[in-house]
Amino acid sequence: MNKTISRMILSFAILTLVWSCKSKETKEVPQTKDTENEVILEFTKAKEGFLSESLFQVAVSSVLPTESERTEEAKTIAEQKSLNLLKTFTIPNLSDKGRKELREISKEGKIVDKNVSIGGRYFFLYQIQKPNLKRLVTKDLE
Repeated sequence: MNKTISRMILSFAILTLVWSCKSKETKEVPQTKDTENEVILEFTKAKEGFLSESLFQVAVSSVLPTESERTEEAKTIAEQKSLNLLKTFTIPNLSDKGRKELREISKEGKIVDKNVSIGGRYFFLYQIQKPNLKRLVTKDLE
């Protein structure tokens, strides 16, 4: 009886050992660097819209090969994105003069010198800075 119990315990121990050592197919997922993750978050979570009474911001990206092409594309996209976002802050029935002024405001911005590349995609912040910009857009346009 003791031999049977000993054999059962030994068999169970061996079975447990074999089961835990059984090879498992694992697929390694390459880890991105923490700094890359932080930079990605900075741009994907960058606040867009009014950062203050006189500062407006949008985030854009580009995959073009040269720095000048990327910057030009980013500025073009940012101007259009700014215009579309600024429209959401204006009065519903904006006059032609007000729309023209809003277009001009959207083109007054500058690419902030953050040209960070992650996986071939370059990220930019575009900022429009003008005294009393928020009041101008939300209340003073016709």
